[in-house]
Amino acid sequence: MTLKFQMKFIFMLTMIFANITTYSQTLQGRIIDSITKKPIELVNITFVKKDLGVNSDINGNFKIKIEDNTDNLQISSVGYKTKIIDLLTFNKTADIELSPKIEKLEEILISNKKKNYTSSKTLGLNKKLKVRTGLPFGYEFCNFIKNPSNKNGKVKSIILSLNKRREFDYLATYNVRFYEYDSINKTPGEELYFENLIVEPQNKTYQLKINIDTLNIKLPKKGICIGVEIINTKYNEEISSMSKIAPNINFTHTKKDILTWIRFRSKNWKIGTHKSQVKDAFVNAMINIEVEIEK
Repeated sequence: MTLKFQMKFIFMLTMIFANITTYSQTLQGRIIDSITKKPIELVNITFVKKDLGVNSDINGNFKIKIEDNTDNLQISSVGYKTKIIDLLTFNKTADIELSPKIEKLEEILISNKKKNYTSSKTLGLNKKLKVRTGLPFGYEFCNFIKNPSNKNGKVKSIILSLNKRREFDYLATYNVRFYEYDSINKTPGEELYFENLIVEPQNKTYQLKINIDTLNIKLPKKGICIGVEIINTKYNEEISSMSKIAPNINFTHTKKDILTWIRFRSKNWKIGTHKSQVKDAFVNAMINIEVEIEK
């Protein structure tokens, strides 16, 4: 290697490390409601180009490492309109305001009239052959549960099938979410409930039943999509994406039907259904719901 080439090589390395030093920084901020000016917790803050992100804390504060100033941040939360932040023009001293989905909330309140219902029925997937699936923090899986009655109703409870994990690094907290089914795009659609529903599962093998009767969450004629976001509310340290999260969530074998989707911190949905490795079937999330149908 000639001296000239060595000098050129060293210069290139110097420029690379200089760029890394320039772009690598930590951004701190606070997320607030645009109307009440109160902080919003459990907001998803993630990069648009990469699946890397964090949650805001109880005071709406967040801290995220930025290595690419040309990337944008996506800010999203249950019941609020998603906002995209341009890092090159972002005012780092200003709070980030999210606007509530007021129009949808008013629609739900107006239509929430007294109705007569049938007795409880159970819908969803409940098979004996289980497939254990572990998801890291920040990911949400969502399952479409069909409504064979083709009538409106309401959801009384959700039942998740969980398995104890003997070896694990962290215990999960679940944020349960509710969506219409978008039959055009064949993905979860608009939100049906506009607050976080936080659940702390135990690390054991059991059916976790979540009673939501008082929330008056409607069951659309086509069916409902139930999402479970794996969130961290217990640990302050930086957590590796390869960490083992307990408990395990059970998926099950079904007919060749796409019923499950997955996404990272409220970004675009991707198909979460996959082919079974042991039989001629698909694997979907095992979620049951108890419902009442309008008479």
